[in-house]
Amino acid sequence: MMRYFKRAILIASAALCFNLSAFSQDITLKANNVTVKEAMEQLKKSSGYSFVFSSADVNTKKRISISVEDAGIEEVIKQILQGQSGFSYEIQGKKIIIKKAQTGTASSAQEGKVRGRIVDATGEPVIGATVREQGTSNGTTTDIDGNFTLDVAPNANLEVSYIGYQTQVLKAQSGKMLAVTLKEDTQLLDEVVVIGYGTTTRKDFTGSVSSMKLENSPVALVANTNALETLKGSVGGLDIGATNTAGGQPSMLVRGQNSISGNNDPLLIVDGVIFLGSLNDINPNDIATIDVLKDATSAAAYGSRSANGVIAITTKRGKSGKPVINLNMTGTMQSWHRQPEFMNGKDYLQMLHDKNGTTVESLSAQQRANYEAGHETNWLDEISRTGWLQDYQVSVSGAGEKMNYYMSTSYTDNQGIIIGDDFSRFTMMAKISTDITDWLEVGADASYSYSDYSGAGAEYNRAVLLGPYDVMYRKGTDLLERFPLGSNEFENPLWKDQSGTYDNLDTRRTFRINAHAVVKLPWVKGLSYRFNYSAYMNVNDGAEFYHEGYYAPLGAYDDDSRYSAETVYSKLGSTNGYYQNTRANSWVVDNILNYKNTFGKHTIDLTAVATRDSKFDRWDKMEGRDYVANGNTNLGYNGLQYATTQKTTTGITRRRNAGYFARASYSFDDAYYLTASYRRDGASVFGADNKWGNFYAFGGAWRVTHEKFMEKVRFLNDLKLKLSWGRNGNQGIDPYGTLSEAVIGPGGGIAYPFGNSTVPSFGIKQNSLGNSGLGWETTNSWNFGFESAWLNNRLFVNMDVYLSRTTDQIFNRTIPSMTGFDSMKSTMGEVANRGVEFSIHSVNIENKDWRWDTNLTFWLNRNELVHLYGEDLDGDGREDDDLGNNLFIGHSIHSIYGYKVAGIVQKDDTEYIQANGATPGNPKYVDVDGNGTIGVEDRTILGTSDPRFKMSLSNTLSWKNFELYFMLTGTFGGNGYYVSENAPAFLAGGGGGGAYSNNMYIPYWTEERPSNKYPAANFSGDGRFKGLQSRAFVRLQDITLSYTFNSAKIKNFGINNLRVFFTGKNLFTITGWENGDPELGNTILSSTYPISTNLSLGANISF
Repeated sequence: MMRYFKRAILIASAALCFNLSAFSQDITLKANNVTVKEAMEQLKKSSGYSFVFSSADVNTKKRISISVEDAGIEEVIKQILQGQSGFSYEIQGKKIIIKKAQTGTASSAQEGKVRGRIVDATGEPVIGATVREQGTSNGTTTDIDGNFTLDVAPNANLEVSYIGYQTQVLKAQSGKMLAVTLKEDTQLLDEVVVIGYGTTTRKDFTGSVSSMKLENSPVALVANTNALETLKGSVGGLDIGATNTAGGQPSMLVRGQNSISGNNDPLLIVDGVIFLGSLNDINPNDIATIDVLKDATSAAAYGSRSANGVIAITTKRGKSGKPVINLNMTGTMQSWHRQPEFMNGKDYLQMLHDKNGTTVESLSAQQRANYEAGHETNWLDEISRTGWLQDYQVSVSGAGEKMNYYMSTSYTDNQGIIIGDDFSRFTMMAKISTDITDWLEVGADASYSYSDYSGAGAEYNRAVLLGPYDVMYRKGTDLLERFPLGSNEFENPLWKDQSGTYDNLDTRRTFRINAHAVVKLPWVKGLSYRFNYSAYMNVNDGAEFYHEGYYAPLGAYDDDSRYSAETVYSKLGSTNGYYQNTRANSWVVDNILNYKNTFGKHTIDLTAVATRDSKFDRWDKMEGRDYVANGNTNLGYNGLQYATTQKTTTGITRRRNAGYFARASYSFDDAYYLTASYRRDGASVFGADNKWGNFYAFGGAWRVTHEKFMEKVRFLNDLKLKLSWGRNGNQGIDPYGTLSEAVIGPGGGIAYPFGNSTVPSFGIKQNSLGNSGLGWETTNSWNFGFESAWLNNRLFVNMDVYLSRTTDQIFNRTIPSMTGFDSMKSTMGEVANRGVEFSIHSVNIENKDWRWDTNLTFWLNRNELVHLYGEDLDGDGREDDDLGNNLFIGHSIHSIYGYKVAGIVQKDDTEYIQANGATPGNPKYVDVDGNGTIGVEDRTILGTSDPRFKMSLSNTLSWKNFELYFMLTGTFGGNGYYVSENAPAFLAGGGGGGAYSNNMYIPYWTEERPSNKYPAANFSGDGRFKGLQSRAFVRLQDITLSYTFNSAKIKNFGINNLRVFFTGKNLFTITGWENGDPELGNTILSSTYPISTNLSLGANISF
């Protein structure tokens, strides 16, 4: 109590001294025949005092003469305002506020009138600034002198905004002249970004980072079950794959693929601690910001794991004030996006005619029965449905002087557009931190999630292969037929999910707890110690079971005995299933020492870290087969102990890491910045001779606009040049991968008979060759770029250019068979990535009612295999390619290699037909080597699946309480095979279509319709034609329209804020990719589920 009393006395004394100095300051001012305005300006120049007033109250054009020497400020004011009356003044610091004198007969209507003046940091009036009653559309703009007048409701708050300045909120006070000084908007410069084991501001940062704030962002309104999807298209250099299943997690890649066969995923950080779980465990609504660290300097803190970049997630915290309850609700309808067209009965029969010269006679008996009855089946419609996604969240948050807290719970349910593709998730989170003393802060957060993926989705690839006359149901019933083709080539695509003879379980439970303590050591200013502890547990229960009814036998279509109780019972010997419990436990401990202080124009920031982490995985699996002895399978996977044949297996892995890290950052005069870091890491997964690695990074930046020669360049507000280099690592290898493996028992293949026994004894056999020298994949990367702000902070332009080289690639290398082994893990080879990232953000319009922002992001990456084995076995003077693995020196590791196709052979291609024995309607291959025939020597690199570049364009348009947001994304360049790799020939199959006959509608070649893209229906396939197509596309990815209700109209209902919104996702795509989605690269016979178009309605309510 005494401490607070002393503090109060100190503050009061300081305030008193300040005011006394203000009134006692001696001022000398002499001017003859000047205007009042000119006198005010001279006073400001000589003493720093500036006037705030309404032009209606003071005549600034009146001419006066003034002569004061060593006078107080009150005397100066009287002389400047001589001869004018009807107002009073008030001195607030260096501001002299003139206000109209109030009379005792003011009407009650005037009690809500607010008047004021808005100036910038130099005292100049801000013309056209928007002054709005917060939470309403009631507002006005300032006049040429920066003045405004506005009628507001009692106890209202005012929101003052102007392009290039920070928005301010202040209490409306009627009868008082408000003085508002707007500060320059350096939000992007002062924006806090998360770096390894700490935070910094963007202006002090020498690396490359992209940030996205999700709180109150229109992007966050789009229905996504995974947080990564909110970043898609918004961050240059970050490639987010498509999500095409309920609860699916998209792929992610930062600045290209570094590793040929190792892990390429960026490292995940949640609230400053390494996160070893799945992003699906995190509710997207709990996330406040996401920072993507892309270059070596920004990611260096995590050395051995950061070669692929870092994604740092910061979850929400409470805000100062009373507790706030937020309720978020979203309902989403999902439908096919770019649904392939299937052949109807007419098209199907025509295809048979063009393929075999026959039609109905080619059909099987059961197909013909459907044809004669006029029954057609669109198998795509049969396996599809309208998908639904529901998401609900409730959170409570708040903060006081000493404590901050945030708690939430959510429920998500998603039924995908393919029958049986289901997902549900329940999450809870609690987060609290408190200042125990001035020097000690402690905090903890805990989260829990339960996800259910159980069920068997319909088999899309089988639906593609079924024709319109194939049988869906058993004759005369609505019960599924197991074999639609009348053969056992494959099953009904809905058999698993809808027949009731198959069980599937897939549930995942996670629990995470973080705890931290921060000690600000009082005896050294700027010195602090932070302790982090994080524990994570994941439990996955997976099971499946095939009941006896699953194995209904093949037979005549009208033979109901196939599904009789006797027949089903006879299949008990085939029944089988398993149950597997997988548990993952991990922990991370960080000890962080930080010192940050400023000495004049010098600022230093020093960080030292010692960290440990461990991950333990265990799985236990029980399998059962043959239930003849038991007589039934009613318990499914819960009754595996009753199976005649049982098997139990267990697997255990453990990995551990230790690391030491040091970083030093220095800045001078907010203009020159240097950063250097060093990390030493040890990882248990590597060989005994190479477990430790050293990683470094250096960065520098120069704020050009801070120099004197830039003072007169008014259109450029900020320009920072930056350069960095660093070496990071990748430990994407499984535990024990460097050790030799031995097997024992029948699997070893070595049996020793002893004596007269007929039962052999089994020995131990080495199964693989270890490599104790196996070590880190190492990435050296360079980054150069600039960040700039233009036109009074209305235009922001940033660019980065980078180059990275990853050496010591880890993969299985073929070795001489004389060793007794075929291959061993080795480190060799080099992959390079180079690219450019460019972004523009502009504030196009901002006034009383309107605001329009635009974001343009562009990025490209070039991938190259620089070296591989370092061999030149064919003696041609260049390093050999690896044709078997499609790896070519000097080309992308995603190169497409095969036969070049110059269209389709036409009837008049007589020369080609004679030379190659081709038939019209066949693919027309190019004779690359010019020897007159088509052979393996004609194979060549046809391109790459890598795009030439990607870009996105988003706009946010606000008018009063409405807000419209939309984003267009584009992928330009990049190819893919439309006929899936190693698939049977295009449109191949038996006389009646048969298995492996594509039944999508394709405009194939005919004499009447001579396509130059697709072969004829009777093309038997030769393994060379794979339908290379461009995967380029432009897509309207996201759109959001929201309306925020005026707070004055909803407060009577106890609601502080209410926003309703409509969103759309994947609304249309422009592409040349045939019958599917180019981003997924769906191929004929592909089992890949489609992406969906989503339409959502939702509401955000706060109390």
